[in-house]
Amino acid sequence: MSGSVSNNGCANKGGALTVYLGHIVDPIDEDNYRDIPEGALVVSSDGLIEAVGNWSELESHYSANAGINARVINCGQKLIMPGMIDMHIHLPQVTQIGKSGDTLLSWLEKYIFPAESRFSDLSYAEKIAAWFFDQLACNGTTLAVVFTTIHKEATDAAFSIAAAKGMRAIMGKVLMDRNAPAALLEDSKKSISDSENLAAKWHGHDDGRLLYAFTPRFAITATDELLNECGKLWQSNPGTYMHTHLSESIEEVKKVSSLFPDSRSYLDVYDRSGLCGSRSVFAHSIHLDDENLNLLHRKKCALAHCPSSNFFLKSGIFPIERVKSAGVQFGLGSDVAAGPQMSIFGVMKDANFIQPQIWISPRELFYRATRGGAKALQLDDRLGSLESGKEADFIIVDPTLKNACPRDILEHETDDILSALVFLGDDRMIDATYIRGRQVFKREEEANASSELHKVRGGKQ
Repeated sequence: MSGSVSNNGCANKGGALTVYLGHIVDPIDEDNYRDIPEGALVVSSDGLIEAVGNWSELESHYSANAGINARVINCGQKLIMPGMIDMHIHLPQVTQIGKSGDTLLSWLEKYIFPAESRFSDLSYAEKIAAWFFDQLACNGTTLAVVFTTIHKEATDAAFSIAAAKGMRAIMGKVLMDRNAPAALLEDSKKSISDSENLAAKWHGHDDGRLLYAFTPRFAITATDELLNECGKLWQSNPGTYMHTHLSESIEEVKKVSSLFPDSRSYLDVYDRSGLCGSRSVFAHSIHLDDENLNLLHRKKCALAHCPSSNFFLKSGIFPIERVKSAGVQFGLGSDVAAGPQMSIFGVMKDANFIQPQIWISPRELFYRATRGGAKALQLDDRLGSLESGKEADFIIVDPTLKNACPRDILEHETDDILSALVFLGDDRMIDATYIRGRQVFKREEEANASSELHKVRGGKQ
C-alpha cells in the first residue's frame, strides 16, 4: 500500500519535535503494510508519534515558518519500522546460547538449571541483566516478555536495570516448588508473596513501560497448591500478565499427564487453576487438540510461537494453520537460550523454514513480529505500528550493513526488501533502536557493547 499523511491534530508548537526521514514500512495486517519511500515520522518530546506520512506533504507544516521547533534526522533510504516484539525469552539463559541440545527436559537439567542457580549471586545477576537488555536493544527488540529466575532480588534488579536503560518489558519472577534442583526450589507461600510484592512495585512503572507477569515455569515444576495460588494472585491483579510454557514437547506432555491424572490435558491443568484468560501468554503450544484451541480462543489467551527453539530441541511444529483457523492470537518468541539468537529477523526466517507444507510470506512474518505480537498482548492500541498517538517504539534498519545483502537492496521493491530482512536479517542490520522516542541503541556503540560482553563472560561462566 502507498503511504498517506496521518496526524493526531495536536501539533506540539511549544515543545521539541523530532522528524525522522526515511523509508517507512508499517504493518497493517497479515497481507498489507503501509509503504512510504520518502516518509517522515514525527515524534513529540514525550515520546509519542505525532504524525506519519509523506515528507512532501508534512514538510511545510513542521517547518520553522510554521512556528514548530522540530529537529530533522535524515536517514536517507534506510527503513523506519516498528520495533520487534519478542513474546518469549529467558534472561538468565543468555549465557547458555549454543549449548548442544537434546530433549527439552535433559537440556534443562544439564545446562539451564545450573545457569539459573547462579542468579542467587546478585552482582552476577546484575551483570547478566545489563548485558541482556543491551542485547535486546541492539537486536531491535523494543518489547520482550521475559522469564527471570526464582530469585526475588535478581528479578528486582532486572526491573531496575530495564527502567534505567529505558527498555520495555513484561517480566516476572519464576515460581517453582518441585521437580527441580534444590537450589531452585522455593516454599510455595514465599514464592507467591515475593511475586505479589514485585508486582506491586513494578507493574505499570513509567506509565506502563514495565509490566508484571506472574510466571509459573511450567506444570512439571509446580504443585497444585502453587498453581492455584498463582491463579488467585493473577486474577486479583487486573492488567498483569500470566506467562508460562505449554505443550512444548511430547515428553513434557506425557510427564504433565502423569503428574495431573485428573486433568483432561496440559492446558486443562492451567485452566483449572485459573490461569487461562485475557493476558495469559503460553509459549510454544505445539501439541494441542481442537478442544484446547477452542478454549484458548474463548478465553482470549495468547500464544508465543518459538520456531528457532523448536528446531533446536526438535520439539515439534507449531500448528499455525489450525491456530489461525481457531482465531487464537499469537506472535513470535526467540526463546533464548533454546533459541540460538535474539534477532527476531532470524525467528521470522525459522517460522517459515520449520513449516514443511506451507509458505509464510515475509509480509505476514513482519506483521507477527510487530503489530501481531502487540495485538496478542493487548497492547496494539499503544504499540506495534507507526500511527499517530501511539508510543514511538521504532527501529532504523539498513540491510546493506550485512555483507550477504545486495548493495542496492534499498532500491528494490519493498516486498523484496522485506524478504531480505526475513531470510538474511540479523542484528547487523539494526542501525538504531528507539523506545518511546528515546534512543536505546546506535550502531556506532556496537564496539563498546562487544567489549562489555567480553567482560561479562570473562572467558568462563
